[in-house]
Amino acid sequence: MIFQQARKTLAGCKPGWKLVEARQLSSRAATLEILTDQGRPGRLTLLSHSPRDRQVNPDIARDEFRLLQILSSAGLAVPKPLLVDSRHEIPFLITEFVEGETRFAPAKISAFCHQMADILASIHRIDINRYDLSFLPAQSQVLEENLREATEEAYGIRAILSAARSRLQFNATVLLHGDFWLGNLLWRADQLAAVIDWEDAMLGDPLGDLGKSRLEMLWALGEPAMDLYTAGYKTRNPGLDYSSLPFWDLWGALRLSHFAQWTTEEDKTARLRTQYERFITKAAAALEPLQK
Repeated sequence: MIFQQARKTLAGCKPGWKLVEARQLSSRAATLEILTDQGRPGRLTLLSHSPRDRQVNPDIARDEFRLLQILSSAGLAVPKPLLVDSRHEIPFLITEFVEGETRFAPAKISAFCHQMADILASIHRIDINRYDLSFLPAQSQVLEENLREATEEAYGIRAILSAARSRLQFNATVLLHGDFWLGNLLWRADQLAAVIDWEDAMLGDPLGDLGKSRLEMLWALGEPAMDLYTAGYKTRNPGLDYSSLPFWDLWGALRLSHFAQWTTEEDKTARLRTQYERFITKAAAALEPLQK
């Protein structure tokens, strides 16, 4: 159904363009093979959103499209938005197709980590006073929802976050990607080509992005790479107060507490669990003085 609507949307907004083939890439992304009005082949990306995301924010397709417009105009490496269609049962947006691939085992880890730190710092430098980003949710709102919806396994993390929250000094509000990790970065050769999947963007403390991505870096590339990435980010943002980073590390752990569902391989699950428990133990110990 969504591809039929995409065909109609293209015909209505781009006269002469024809949808030749559509291929599903993931639960929310598809590739559209097209012919332009000059008969030239082209490729686009169609993005939709889950029923839960649409329930939380019925305007999520329009909001992601609007955010990509802002980021593209600001010169950030993101897919250029072309069309948005919010008129039917499953709203969607269409962007330019970005040639690239995700990387989970880079050959040059140091350069990889530094490029990740560079792009995250660039995201956090977007001038939120220049661009109207008021349509994005506040990080505090998302945090409240996460605490309320915490699974039984994550109750310990929830208790620590709740106890420490009012005693910490947080950084000034910036734009957050909301789900910054290796799976949302496209690479071409050894260069970062684009940051994708902006449906979780919000406004809040930049360490919220850093904390969650630190845990996923730990899982993907190990502790030395996580530390290198963290040090690179700190070098690019020396003016931030990093005393609250353990708090945001735990917030990331809370949001990723379902990791055991990602694989049926017992050895991999055991490794992820061991790294996870060490990560939260270290963060909890750093916050312990604030719980007394």
